[in-house]
Amino acid sequence: MALIKMILLLVMITMMDFHGIIYRGVKEKKDADYQGRISDINPLILRKGLISGSWRFIEFKSNGNPQKQYRDLTKAAGSMNQVLMSFFPDSTFTRIHHTGAYDFGRYSYDAEEQSLLLTANRKTEELRVVTETSPSGKQRLSVEFMPGMTLSLAQYGEPMDKFREDPFSVQNNAWRIKPSAQETKQQIFDRLINYIGHNASILRAAYIREQDFISWEFSKGIIKVYNVGIGIVPKNEVPQAWIDSFYSREDAMECYALFENYLRNARHTKHNSGNWVKDDYQILADIREGLLRWQKTGVRE
Repeated sequence: MALIKMILLLVMITMMDFHGIIYRGVKEKKDADYQGRISDINPLILRKGLISGSWRFIEFKSNGNPQKQYRDLTKAAGSMNQVLMSFFPDSTFTRIHHTGAYDFGRYSYDAEEQSLLLTANRKTEELRVVTETSPSGKQRLSVEFMPGMTLSLAQYGEPMDKFREDPFSVQNNAWRIKPSAQETKQQIFDRLINYIGHNASILRAAYIREQDFISWEFSKGIIKVYNVGIGIVPKNEVPQAWIDSFYSREDAMECYALFENYLRNARHTKHNSGNWVKDDYQILADIREGLLRWQKTGVRE
């Protein structure tokens, strides 16, 4: 019986290793004072681009059953709790869940333990990180969630030369932060401007990176992208994740109406460079600037 159990365990570990997930049974760390060896992220790691950029993985509960979590992992992708994490050279990070939930904070690197320390909402998490390069040259992170759950993560987006222009930088995602009280018209307008800028940056980054595929999986909202053109999704199809970023549905619909009104009544410059990604980026940039002028002058263009 013991031999059978050992064989089954080896089979399970082999299968998990094939999928990039290894349960190592690492003991949970005891409380310790790390301050003596924690600093900002290792500059060498940043220069090599080993952590900067966006990384996609499946979130695991630290106190969950590893075998059950492995079974959950093999389900259809649509049912997984996908998470997108982005790291930037100023030691900030953002984290976006497939549900639209969002948080951000600062990270530091513990060189002795090869661990990332993520601080957000007054809480600190520790992730042990090992960097590696795939045969194709793509960077991967092997991240161990304490205690003992490891995932191999593929890079979702390479670092931008100017990191604040990254679609998932803190600056481009202020629209995701849910307010604690009803917002003024100006605050709703500012949220719309930031949201449009975020979408424009997705297209700009895709054009610069020469991406073959562009996804709005982590940026669901009211902007509809065409080849070539920008529109608005029907009211009955507005994603709940976008609505949830507002204080209330009423505030969200006020923002929707503002965007819809501008699309219908403003004059729009045509763009036809032959590259729809570049053209749609320019259209969104025009809409953002047009809205700012429209608000400033109070006159429809």
